[in-house]
Amino acid sequence: MTLVIDAHNHIGPRTGAGQTGAELVAKMDQAGVRKGVIFPFVEGNFTNDAVKVAYDEFPDRLIPYCAVNAWEPGAAAEVRRCVKEWGFKGLKLHPTINGYHLADPKLCNPLFEEAGDLGIPIIVHGASDLFNAPPEFAEMARRFPRVKLLMAHMGFFWGVEQAIAYAQELPNLYLETSRAPIHEITTAVRELPPGKVIWGTDSPFVDYEWEFKKMERCSKDPATYAAVVGGTIAEILNIAA
Repeated sequence: MTLVIDAHNHIGPRTGAGQTGAELVAKMDQAGVRKGVIFPFVEGNFTNDAVKVAYDEFPDRLIPYCAVNAWEPGAAAEVRRCVKEWGFKGLKLHPTINGYHLADPKLCNPLFEEAGDLGIPIIVHGASDLFNAPPEFAEMARRFPRVKLLMAHMGFFWGVEQAIAYAQELPNLYLETSRAPIHEITTAVRELPPGKVIWGTDSPFVDYEWEFKKMERCSKDPATYAAVVGGTIAEILNIAA
């Protein structure tokens, strides 16, 4: 049976688009999704508290990542605290909203160094703007080869071809599919080696069930499909099937 894991969900209060752990799990149940990665919304003065609450309520269903603003002086320490004290499994960054370049060495090197020491993956907003275009991901993947780096939205729209090229070159760079059209996703799955494309939804900003159903078209090969919708992220996070 395919282990289905959604690699991209937001938890917490937010004007117009909040989501609780219970609300996400209900969506997962309806779609047939076993587990979901969760992290906070990153606008304003956000914290990781709501993620901890949701994880405590659904420890077998939800996989907690922390999020930090790289501008904050204590950002690296917050990553370590969330992993060591709360059992979080990864890190989310959003350079566009928080206003920095992903490849900024002063702001982001300490976070990547911390992730490498802790053995956790990093997922970064990657919708191809100047703060986090594919070349910024490539630079960080080269700079930190032991960190598994996920490009959320896989460079959509203008940067998809570039994202695929970098993912072919760099073994620790992965493309995450949330909100990308299925044509671009199937192209990435076809052109990349197995295990380089990872499914996510970006809930609550999407039609959850559709984001999952569209993945049926990503590949006609059952093993490839299973890797995309859960197998690869399970391997990265050391989750048994």
